[in-house]
Amino acid sequence: MNFKWTITFCSLSLLCYETAKAKGEDGRDTAWKKGAEIGLNLNFSGTSPNWSGGAANNLSGNFYFNAFRNRKHKTSSWDNVLKINVGAISTSLKDNQGNAFRSTKKNIDNLFFDSKYGYGLKKTKWLSAYAGLNIQTQLLPGFVYSKDSIGRELKVQTSSFLSQGTSMPALGFEAKPVDWFYARLGLGAIKQTYVINQQLYGLRNESVIAGVKKGKYIYNEFGFQIQAGLNKDLGKTKSINVKANYLGFAPYNFAQSNSPLDSRVDLGIVAKISKYINFNYTLISIFDKDLSKPRLNAWQNSWIVGLGFLYKM
Repeated sequence: MNFKWTITFCSLSLLCYETAKAKGEDGRDTAWKKGAEIGLNLNFSGTSPNWSGGAANNLSGNFYFNAFRNRKHKTSSWDNVLKINVGAISTSLKDNQGNAFRSTKKNIDNLFFDSKYGYGLKKTKWLSAYAGLNIQTQLLPGFVYSKDSIGRELKVQTSSFLSQGTSMPALGFEAKPVDWFYARLGLGAIKQTYVINQQLYGLRNESVIAGVKKGKYIYNEFGFQIQAGLNKDLGKTKSINVKANYLGFAPYNFAQSNSPLDSRVDLGIVAKISKYINFNYTLISIFDKDLSKPRLNAWQNSWIVGLGFLYKM
């Protein structure tokens, strides 16, 4: 934990120092670039009760918020990204006795924060040394579902905020040959996995969750960080935006590790239809054997396809 807070403190100190140097004559900081967007998707589908293929009524929606605040002054840079995406699907069902009930389950839930301070090399301007911190978690409780003797849903909680969650401080080098693409190699990184909600061990009847032993709250792994991302507008009118990010972690003892290369892929595509209406696709794909049970596929995927509202700030 000390390593993470040391990086954060040093980075904030450097940011304050560089900010003080980049003030304009009127006192305003002229080096910051910032932006944010808020989106909302809603979908409803239904059938008549006598539909031969089986009646169903579904209501689904998701809310997402993306923001960035970046700063570059001379050889120093400070990049910050925050992504929040929460969605659910609600279905009208009937139990074995014909009584109607509604089943509501989340289909996407993620908070992603990435902050990086970089110092550019003089001879190679597109290459810099960096200190960064990445945080990932879910916001709402997660459940597994089954049915009781009359066909009603039963649920058992299996996850919650920071249970599991991860943080990853890292030191390394970043290549940014163009404004819309970057690649990082963290030579010294710590993957910190959290299980703050200790009640989950009893609910899941497990003594170890995601590598975290009961009563320990956190599991540390030392290794390499691999990260790459792009943010690119396409088309003559730049009506299509593609955001993609890969985050990988390989422990130093990867040959003996249960999960030798943990990976996360984020993909977002937004096609603008009008000023506020858009078609969008969001994918979050995670590979981590510590999160899956033995002999099961370690890839986990969550995606949203929708037509919705988007407001940029």
